[in-house]
Amino acid sequence: MASSNIVLTNKNELNYTSEKVKGDGYYGFADGLHTMSFHVVNFTGRVHLEATIVEEPTETDWFPIDLDNLTAYLQFTAESATKGTSFEGNFVYLRVKVDRAYLGAGSYDPALHGAIDKVVILI
Repeated sequence: MASSNIVLTNKNELNYTSEKVKGDGYYGFADGLHTMSFHVVNFTGRVHLEATIVEEPTETDWFPIDLDNLTAYLQFTAESATKGTSFEGNFVYLRVKVDRAYLGAGSYDPALHGAIDKVVILI
């Protein structure tokens, strides 16, 4: 049975990482199919997706999932949109990272950096 969960909502920070959420592999599903949607409002930054196959992961157990044909992240510039992607893998956990370090800003400014309304996963 398919299940959807909100992985991440906005934080008033430049860079942050979501809590881990259970992936297909956690439940022992054989198909490994995951679908995610990224809902942003006037958002500027990069969104990365990471996964692990370890049941009790440490920071070094996470690896990137490609979200784009050219990069391992989605990049937005003052964009309001909903983007989706599907990917396969028997991942035990997934997490989302927001990265704005490349912008060189000293602190988060909602008017300048916008917000992630939510990131949703369907397994």
